[in-house]
Amino acid sequence: MKGRVNKSLCYCALAALLLGACSKTPESPVAKTNPNPTQRYEITVGLVDPPADIKRISGEAHFSIPDVACMPTPDRIAGYTPGSSYIKNFSLTYAGGNTYKGHIFLDWPVDEDYYGLGVCKWEINTVGAVIDFGGYMQKPVLWGGTDFPSAGRKWWCRRPDSQRIIENCTSPSDPEKIELESRDSWLVILSAHRK
Repeated sequence: MKGRVNKSLCYCALAALLLGACSKTPESPVAKTNPNPTQRYEITVGLVDPPADIKRISGEAHFSIPDVACMPTPDRIAGYTPGSSYIKNFSLTYAGGNTYKGHIFLDWPVDEDYYGLGVCKWEINTVGAVIDFGGYMQKPVLWGGTDFPSAGRKWWCRRPDSQRIIENCTSPSDPEKIELESRDSWLVILSAHRK
């Protein structure tokens, strides 16, 4: 009898979870692009001794809505709110000497009241380079927010012939780890300046 009760409870719990998962959840907000952004930052990507087989370099800015009180929360247990992220691709153009430049705007996405729960305010999470080798990509990033490190953030990215199969790019601060990374990696330096 005890086994039947436990199975019944399990089936009821599973049915409740499935019904909750099948219920209609609100659409994710689609951020509108500001036609007249003003908060411009110049992004500089410096490559030190890069591999010769780079096919393309571009940029990627990730925005999010940190205060999700403006959005319904469909999964109360996990606290998951879909649609609180937005990605904007941008061009990086060759500026000479293994340096590429482009620009972003912190106010690219428009803050708006999507659900009648208050204005959703977009903030920048990260900005980074997308270095495309054809068969794979490396994506070193710069810290986001309005406190971009103007001096630059250094990333050591694995060379294609590296025998170490761990993260593509790392940004250690420990001098011993930096020395280890420099043996079979090349250096990417990202920086941002308000324009």
